[in-house]
Amino acid sequence: MIREKLLALRATRASLIACAQTERTGAMSIVNRLERATAWFDRAKAIALELRAHPVWIAAGMALIVAARPRRAFKLFAAGFSLWQGWRNLRTTLNRLAPARSRRAN
Repeated sequence: MIREKLLALRATRASLIACAQTERTGAMSIVNRLERATAWFDRAKAIALELRAHPVWIAAGMALIVAARPRRAFKLFAAGFSLWQGWRNLRTTLNRLAPARSRRAN
């Protein structure tokens, strides 16, 4: 009687382990697809951090745009300033709703 219960438990355990492995495989495929889909964000973040570390590049790029087309440069500046203000407002709102755990010193 006890032996049959142990054999049934062993079979159930083996079945559950197989199901868990199948679910792990499925979850990893989803994670891999998400990583591929969000790879552009990682590249953009790396570029932004690089530009933040070298603000002279931004100034040189802006100088080229202003020299080439001053009227268009003003429109681009206005759009960029608007986007920057929108980002600051969004970040403030998000921080109010869900404060960050720990902030790095900027």
